[in-house]
Amino acid sequence: MNNEEVDQRPERNKWNLILGILFIGYGSYRLYQNSQSPDTETFSYVLAIGFVLFGIYDLYKYFGTR
Repeated sequence: MNNEEVDQRPERNKWNLILGILFIGYGSYRLYQNSQSPDTETFSYVLAIGFVLFGIYDLYKYFGTR
């Protein structure tokens, strides 16, 4: 691998990594908390699953682009 190949790789956005980890952590925490509560609304589950999926998407953007 020469210097020209290294220079052509796009830089990875570290915010995608940080936010991906945070969204997955928070979404997982909310899913666990909602599963322990007997009277939880459906919208809370949808929102928590949305956080997890968005976190996975952010991690995909970070690791998937090269």
